Amino acid sequence: MDLSDLLRRAAQGLFSMPGYRLTLIGRTPTTLQISPPDPWPGRADQGAAMLAGRFRFAGWETTTDKDIWNPSGAPPEWLAAMHGFIWLRDLTMLGGDEARKLARRLTADWIERNDRWSMPIWRSDVAAARITAWLSCYDTFFASGDDTFRRAVVNSTAAQLNHLNRAWRVETAGADRITALKGLIYGALCLGGRELVERRLALLEEEMERQILADGGQVERSPGKLLMVLRDLLEIRAALGSAQYEVPEPLQQAIDRMAPMLRYLRGGDGALARFNGAGGEDPLVLSAVLDQASPRGKPAARAPATGFERISAGKLTALVDAGAPPESPFDQGTHAGTLSLEVTVGRERLIVNCGAAPCDGARWQLAERATAAHSTVTVNDRNSSELLSNGRIGSRAARVTTETDNVGGATLLDMSHDGYLRSDGITHRRRIFLSDEGSDLRGEDTLVGRGGVPFAVRFHLHPGIGATLLQSGKDVLLRLPRDGGWRLRCSEPLALTESIYFEDAPEPRRTSQIVISGTTGDGATTIKWALRRESRRD
Repeated sequence: MDLSDLLRRAAQGLFSMPGYRLTLIGRTPTTLQISPPDPWPGRADQGAAMLAGRFRFAGWETTTDKDIWNPSGAPPEWLAAMHGFIWLRDLTMLGGDEARKLARRLTADWIERNDRWSMPIWRSDVAAARITAWLSCYDTFFASGDDTFRRAVVNSTAAQLNHLNRAWRVETAGADRITALKGLIYGALCLGGRELVERRLALLEEEMERQILADGGQVERSPGKLLMVLRDLLEIRAALGSAQYEVPEPLQQAIDRMAPMLRYLRGGDGALARFNGAGGEDPLVLSAVLDQASPRGKPAARAPATGFERISAGKLTALVDAGAPPESPFDQGTHAGTLSLEVTVGRERLIVNCGAAPCDGARWQLAERATAAHSTVTVNDRNSSELLSNGRIGSRAARVTTETDNVGGATLLDMSHDGYLRSDGITHRRRIFLSDEGSDLRGEDTLVGRGGVPFAVRFHLHPGIGATLLQSGKDVLLRLPRDGGWRLRCSEPLALTESIYFEDAPEPRRTSQIVISGTTGDGATTIKWALRRESRRD
């Protein structure tokens, strides 16, 4: 347990003491100065399901005939979404008196039953999401309520803001810290004054400097976290505009850098690559974020600071995790997927990583983060970076190198990492070549170092891909639903085995993986493979 964990536990011990709630009471305005807009689309079908008593978040569902705030078996992700009130935008999209009544009834019930500190209900990122949702939806749902209800909402919001102001430094890091600061900025705009707004914007500027990298990536190296941060910054920009504040230049510059990087990290199907826990993001929100940030934007050219490589030609797009895992405290949930590969053809996924369960429970957490859950090389059945049970990274790939070359329209990536050097005396080098017309993707995986060490090269396939191992034992025919046939051929015998793939459900879908197994020789061992489009006559 590191110092940050000790400080967080000590602080939460104080928050849980009897009488702590009384310390959050202070002078509170009788009404809001503004109610900022919610810039994101809700889902009317979700709103209709809630009117019918069904609440589904993160792939898990409960009904109102149970304890709606703490149903038995609810995963942490579901609790965070429910108590974060993100579903108010779904009721907004649905509209009507019944949606308005449900929003008020549940908000009043929450205040009555949960207005005292407890976890994860008052965790900083959850509290900030709830504050933001209440303030954004105040005019839509709350302003027309009676005086007692309106006063209860404002008082509870003010108390939560006072707590958030104490807790955010010790409870958050990375994207969650940006969310916490968003909640504080919304509170200052709606219930504070200009001086408080300026102080909190200064804190945001410091955090953006710490987290947003030179190429527009985010320090946690997760496409999903990048989306979260960009979405939060766009909400802050919209809230400032509604309060007639000038948007600070560092905020706008961060948005301008991040939008091209988010486009860079999408496959040909428009979804985010499944690196470091990303996957399953709402496509409507992703499109809305990019439209608001940069409606006619293009992907970034490179991502040297963030550590991803993207090559594209014809219909084929390949993305590679070519960076070292982030350092603490930004490594929470990081995967051991160094040099892992994802490939899309047109708008269809072909080679994938297994992704992450929307409800990241103990059953799948270590398995989905493991190197074997990624389309890369596993040595001696180990992870390329040590996965700790607290979600962090222990010993890790420290040196990751990348060189690129373009010749006649074709692209060559030459990458390496030392994640297996300390444990097995081996360095992994991966070279990938993509032809100029995009019909020929070739690779070489070279293991340099000690001999006699077992290894496996894995290519996980999307569940929509049909795969047949051919008689040669070195070829697999791959059938895409809409884009014809491809063949993966290897210099060594390969196997077609079972795998899993996470989308938007707690349980994974079954799929297949291509596995090339062997043992290293002395010096260097090279495995060559090629992915080529099948001609019609083949």
